[in-house]
Amino acid sequence: MLRGAFAVVLFSFAAAAQQAPAQKPFSQAAPPVAPAPAPVDKALPLPAGDQIPLALPGPALPELDLSLLKDTSLCVSPFIKETQGGAADKAYLESVQKTFFDVAKQSPLLKDAVLLGQSALCDPHDARCFSDVGRLAHCQNVLVGSSAAKGNGFVLSVRIFEVGKSRMMPGSEVEQVLETDRQSDVQAWAEGQACRALQVKCVGRIVVDADRKDMNIYIDNRLAPRSFKTPEQIGVEPGVHGVRISIGQRTSLEKKVAVRRNQVSDIIYARQTEKGGLPLVLASELRFGQRPPPSVEFHEGDWKKPAGWTVAGVGLVAAGIGVYEGLHSKSLINSANSNYKAQSGYFQSDVATIDSARSAATTANILFAVGGVLVAAGLVTVFAF
Repeated sequence: MLRGAFAVVLFSFAAAAQQAPAQKPFSQAAPPVAPAPAPVDKALPLPAGDQIPLALPGPALPELDLSLLKDTSLCVSPFIKETQGGAADKAYLESVQKTFFDVAKQSPLLKDAVLLGQSALCDPHDARCFSDVGRLAHCQNVLVGSSAAKGNGFVLSVRIFEVGKSRMMPGSEVEQVLETDRQSDVQAWAEGQACRALQVKCVGRIVVDADRKDMNIYIDNRLAPRSFKTPEQIGVEPGVHGVRISIGQRTSLEKKVAVRRNQVSDIIYARQTEKGGLPLVLASELRFGQRPPPSVEFHEGDWKKPAGWTVAGVGLVAAGIGVYEGLHSKSLINSANSNYKAQSGYFQSDVATIDSARSAATTANILFAVGGVLVAAGLVTVFAF
């Protein structure tokens, strides 16, 4: 029995009948498509039929064995908000559900994909409740996506329930923590998870305007290939990806960007400042039509002259203290010798004075040596580099 009365609205679509060719492992993906198109100022959908090879392996994810979905029907339930906060309007939830459904229609695994309307208020983890919904809809499996607030972000998750066994399909649940609950981010995440689970080949592009050839581009901490076109367009799986750049030992902060299937991301502008900073700016963060200024030259050796003068200065200070200790030692010796002449011998106090003189002389010699080394090293750093 269902846990409450509800109405189910069904829109059934037949999935493609022909079997799609097997996908190659991500590690064998082809290099980025070339040549890259002309620079764009906003994310635009790719032309229909434009095949983009994956230029970069996806992040390491657990293997999904969803062979139980083969030749079955799948109901796609509305996206569920488990906690308050973030976007929760009906249009938002339905748009995320439609994202899952659009991918399901293209899956070579499924016999049929069904879009569920608003139904009973099932808990997103309640297998029995969703199995009852699936029976009424004549579906063999039900896909449920949900989000829950966690700390400063949201945990997004998706799972598939087997209607006949009233259980969650083993290995079908995946989740990811996002820093925001923006609709574009959640939709990109939904596409990535659905494409992976339902064995649909989905590719988008990350667009990076990097105006220096010595800039390395990292996506999800993986070094991306460069074609040295402006802008760079790098094929990736749909989802929310972290992008950063580096030059030598310097690196930028990571920038999160959403990538939809068959679309290009918001443009990421990478620049170098006069102080060696590497800021990343999204086109959507700028005024319409505005671009950041070009990179400024920065010589990493510029720090060596100030550092060299500093080291040489420390050496001079050490040598100056050595001079003082040397003069102090000489003064103590002169005093002891004067006492010796006046007294025809040394008293106990004179012996202590002589010991202090020797100690001061030793300190002076050490400081002279250290100061000389520091001065030499500082001057070499200034004039040789």
